[in-house]
Amino acid sequence: MKILVTGAAGFIGSALVRALSARHPQARVVAFDIVLPDAPHFIVGDIADREVTTGLIDGDTTHIFHLASLVSGGAEADFEGGMRINLDATRELLEAVRSVGRPPIFVFASSIAVYGGDLPEMITDHTPALPRLSYGTQKLVCEVLINDYTRRGFVDGRSLRLPTILVRPGAANTAISGWASAIIREPLAGRDYDCPVGPHTHMACLSLKRTVEAFMHAAALPTDALGSDRTTLLTGIPVTAQQMIDAVRRISAGRKLGVVHFARDAHLQAIMDRVPRATRSERAARLGFTPSAGIDEIVGDYIATLK
Repeated sequence: MKILVTGAAGFIGSALVRALSARHPQARVVAFDIVLPDAPHFIVGDIADREVTTGLIDGDTTHIFHLASLVSGGAEADFEGGMRINLDATRELLEAVRSVGRPPIFVFASSIAVYGGDLPEMITDHTPALPRLSYGTQKLVCEVLINDYTRRGFVDGRSLRLPTILVRPGAANTAISGWASAIIREPLAGRDYDCPVGPHTHMACLSLKRTVEAFMHAAALPTDALGSDRTTLLTGIPVTAQQMIDAVRRISAGRKLGVVHFARDAHLQAIMDRVPRATRSERAARLGFTPSAGIDEIVGDYIATLK
């Protein structure tokens, strides 16, 4: 049993590698990223390099968790880079699987960035995908490819549309939603933070713990349960910036907290004003995916990692 995780040095990827290694101690969990992953079995390389991608897959590969990507703000700023990493590399990875001839379970990290335009406050299974960011377009095309490669028997695909995942440690990345982690992470670290959006700005959120559980649950689902559309929207609870701050204050366990100041960036605020406040998926519930119970659970899970 060989399990490949791309984007394994990233926020979700590194946590997923640890969880897979713990759950499947007899398996060979191979961590791949462009920087060195913290894992026993690792490969470093460029996911968009065809020779590298081809070398990742062999007849022993039973599971692939494809998380490598150039995130939203980065893909919008660098169109060529986003197309190369998010779309072209996914196609090359699927082709590498097809050439081996043994269809593995292929779990893909998609995003609610596939939605755009004049959106309702609550995205559901019936909300049409109409991306307004290049990142969302790339993710949507990959979902369609995975459906078709599954139909043809090349892979057993499963795509998860992720809401905002909290709380990202370390320095912020280029994700447009990066403020939502920083508004929790920075005060808990005793640092002040200038939040670029207003206190009533909403975000559809899911904890890292629940996200890792979702990837492993998706891989374990029987293929017949998914039908011809292999994509599942994950439920993200509605949380405002102010509610995030309040949760930190409630359960900070006596820490000396940094102070959050609101310093709105007009461009970012305009983007955030168009994103959905929450996502709710009856399909995800029917398939057994578990959402976060509330913002206190999300912050509490993060605080537990700091001890």
